[in-house]
Amino acid sequence: MSWFLCRRPSPEAAVRLYCLPYAGGAASVFYDWPSAIGPDVEVQAVSMPGRERRFAEDPGFEIAELADAVAAHADGRPFALYGHSLGGLVAFEVIRRLRRTRQRLPVRLYAGACRAPHIREQGPFVGLSRLDDEELVRRVAEGGGVPDAVLAEPELMELLLPVLRADFTWIDDYEYLPEPPVEVPIVAFAGSSDDAVATADVQAWAGHTAAGFSLSQIEGGHFFLRESRDELLATVRGDLVAATAAAGAGA
Repeated sequence: MSWFLCRRPSPEAAVRLYCLPYAGGAASVFYDWPSAIGPDVEVQAVSMPGRERRFAEDPGFEIAELADAVAAHADGRPFALYGHSLGGLVAFEVIRRLRRTRQRLPVRLYAGACRAPHIREQGPFVGLSRLDDEELVRRVAEGGGVPDAVLAEPELMELLLPVLRADFTWIDDYEYLPEPPVEVPIVAFAGSSDDAVATADVQAWAGHTAAGFSLSQIEGGHFFLRESRDELLATVRGDLVAATAAAGAGA
C-alpha cells in the first residue's frame, strides 16, 4: 500500500509538500489542505500504517522505510516536509535518514507544535504508552487529540486504540542521537496557547539546522493546524513558494 495520498494531483505545481500527522492522526488530517493552500503546492499526505485505508496493517513504522519511500516517490520537483507534533520528529528523522543515504533533501522542514528533538518529552502526553486503554484515551481526549465524534463511537475507538498506543510508544521510546545540523532550513510553528509544548522548546529547533531558522506563532492550542488552518497555510505557502523560486533561480 502506498505511503502517500494526494487528493488533488498538480503536475504543474512547482513544489510538493509531504504532510505527517500527529499521534493517532491519519492522512485525512490534511484532507482540505490542497484547496486551502492553492495550486502552487501539491499536497501529499503521508498515509501511516494501521489507519484509514491501511487499517489492516500493523500500526508500527520504521523511519528507514518511510524515508526510502519519500526518496522513491520524489519526482524531481523540489519538496518539503510538514510534520505536526509527533509528525515533526518523524519528519526530522526522515531528513537525517535521507542525508545518511545520500538522497536529495527537502527545501524546508516545517515543524508544528513540536519541541526540538534533543529536549526530553514532557507535558500531558508523556508516558501514555504505559497507561491502560481507558486512561490513555482519557488523557489524549483531554489534550484535544481525539474528536468527540470518534469518542462517541466504540467501534471507531477500537480501531484507533492500537494506533494511539503504537504512536505514543514511538514517542516514549524515542532517543535523540546527536548528528551535525541538517542542511535544510527549518520553519517552526508554536501555538499561542499550546499547553503541551512551550514556545521555548519549539525555538530550540534553531540548533538543528545549518541552513537558517525561523519561528512563527500561530493562534490556537496544540492542534492549531485545525483551529487556525488558513493562518498556518498562508505562512507555509508564502515561504515555500519563495524558497522554490530561489532554488530555481540558483539552479
